[in-house]
Parts: sequence; C-alpha cells; structure tokens
Amino acid sequence: MSLTRLEIVGIRNIHQATLELNPAINLIYGRNGSGKTSILESVYLLGAGRSYRNLSVEPLISRHQDECLVRGHITTGTTQHTIGVLRRRGGGREIRVDGKDVRRATDLASRLPTLVVGPEAINLLLGPPAVRRRFLNWGLFHVEPSFTGIWEDANRCLRQRNELLRRNASADELDTWTRELVRHSEQLDEIRADYARNYEKVFLEHCEQLTDLADISCRYYRGWSHATALQEIYEKDEETDRKRGYTQRGFQRADVRISVAGEEVIGACSRGELKIISWTMMISQGAMLGGAAASNLVYLVDDLGSELDRQHRERICAYLMSTGRQVLATGIEQDRLVEFWKEKDIKLFHVEHGSVKECSMEQEENTSGG
Repeated sequence: MSLTRLEIVGIRNIHQATLELNPAINLIYGRNGSGKTSILESVYLLGAGRSYRNLSVEPLISRHQDECLVRGHITTGTTQHTIGVLRRRGGGREIRVDGKDVRRATDLASRLPTLVVGPEAINLLLGPPAVRRRFLNWGLFHVEPSFTGIWEDANRCLRQRNELLRRNASADELDTWTRELVRHSEQLDEIRADYARNYEKVFLEHCEQLTDLADISCRYYRGWSHATALQEIYEKDEETDRKRGYTQRGFQRADVRISVAGEEVIGACSRGELKIISWTMMISQGAMLGGAAASNLVYLVDDLGSELDRQHRERICAYLMSTGRQVLATGIEQDRLVEFWKEKDIKLFHVEHGSVKECSMEQEENTSGG
C-alpha cells in the first residue's frame, strides 16, 4: 500500500498543492516556515482526522479561510481508494472514504496508520503520562482487535462513576457502576500488559540497533497497585473520591516508564539521548504492527537533520529504508536531507512560501555539484 497522491487545500500557509508521491522515500525540503511540515500534518490528518501539533483545529486552517481539505489516493495492488477529510472552524468535520460519508475517525486510522517521528517525539519522555497513554493506546488499536470495545466500555463506566460521585449518589448505585468499571479496567489492563511485554522486547532490540545506550528498561504501570485488588482500592477510596468528585486511581492513570541503568530517563540522559530514545520508541511501535496495518503504515519524519546528529541520522534512515514502508521526511537543507537515503527510488519536493514543486534528483545533484 502507498499514498500515491496528496491534495491539500487551506492547510496553514499551503493554499493549494498536489503531490504525486513515491511509494518509497519522499523528501521535502525548505526553509523554516515554508510549509514543509504542513505536508506531513496533512497526511496525518488523513489518518487521524486531526492535527498532531494542536488539539484545536483553528491553527490548522489557513488565515481568512473557513475550512481546510485534504484528499488522498491510496493504492493497494491494482485497487485504489480515496480518502477525504474536511475540517471547519468551530470544529465541524466531514470524512469520506470512496465517496461515502464516514462518522468515526478510527476508520481513517485503520486505513492509513501514520507515525510521526520528529521534534514532538521527545514529549513521550518529557510530557505527562497522558502522552504515553495515547502512545500505548495507538499501538493497541492497531494490534489488538478487542481493544476499541474494551476501551470504550471502560471509559463509559468511568464517566458514569464520576457523575455519580459528583452528585453523591447512593452507595448501591455507585457500587453497581464501580463493579462494572473494575471488570472493564481489569480486561483493559490485561491486554495493555500483554502488549507492553511484547513491546519492551522489540524496543530493546531497536535500542541496540539505533542508540549507544545500555541497560535500558521499559515498564508498564497500570494505574493502581499490584498489591491490592482494584475493587478493594475503590472501596477504600470512596470517601475521598466523593469529596473530589472523580475516580483517583485506575486505568486512566496508566503510564509507560523508561529508565537507564535503573535511573529515570529524564535524570539519566542528555537531551540528545532523550531524542534518540523517543525516536526509537516511535519506530519500535511501527515494528509491532502486523498484517494490513504494517503494510499501510506511513512514517512521517520531521526535521531529521536538526533533531539528530550525523551518526544517528544515518542509522534511522538505514532502518526506515529497510522496512520497505512509505516515508515522507522533511529537512531545511536539500543536501543534508538527501545524503543518508541511499535509495535510487526517491522523490524530492521543494517548498517555498507554501508553494510545493517536485524536483528532479538529477537536476538537484547537478546544481549541488556546481
């Protein structure tokens, strides 16, 4: 599978652009603010229905425009599908697949899974647990068919219990929903823990290949103590939960914790080391995918040259090429971006003031050479 054609209308400073993409490596260069990252953001919008840079849709839409539109053509063998996502100011949204309206953004994620590897990746380590929970859930969505249903049931029970806590409902009514919450939380914990065990093996293998660090560990924390049953915890916490109006412990507090030589990674590593660890976390998650998700995966690599040193750039590029997956990578300088992609099958695009132009690799090499 590959995204063969990308049409962009009204995304940040790109008023209109069409890119005929390579099924392998696509390199996009231009100055800061030129619009190259907006191309990656457009692909992500096709796979998630939203931006990876902002929770709000407002910054995504070009100034003086009321909406933005991205359309993609996906080719699988001899079959082609079209995905379109329109976002409006104020939050309105339309999603279409092969001309038919689609209500759920999860339908996009299953057709076009995207992994963003760039400056934001370091938030996996520096950011709050919610960032790592989303990371964990993304992986589960793509590898565990039962995840979505269990996740939705657990959240429904959590919302209901919190509502009962806020209005000081009777003990019997609260107990009914507490038991349901415990049941779905334990199911969710079971599949999260299984995924985390498998993920750690893959992550450590990739750390050996992509980093220079030893004695790294990756541990899953489920959100409550292993020493006490969740039902018992909720019974003990009921009074304080009622006072606060929400459930303090449970699956909604899960986390993924990385350490080096037994020390928390933030205190043990330099910023450069944190970057390569976070990039390795993202890449390892892609390696976990199987079946259609693996073949459909697109890597969006943002600002490679500025984020990593030469040695780690070379390793990352070599690894991504070895996967056979489609890659869109950005950089400021054309020479610095191209040098590590030892592939003949490359498309090169130049972005300037929101205008996108496909370049000939031969022309670029001749120009660079003098």
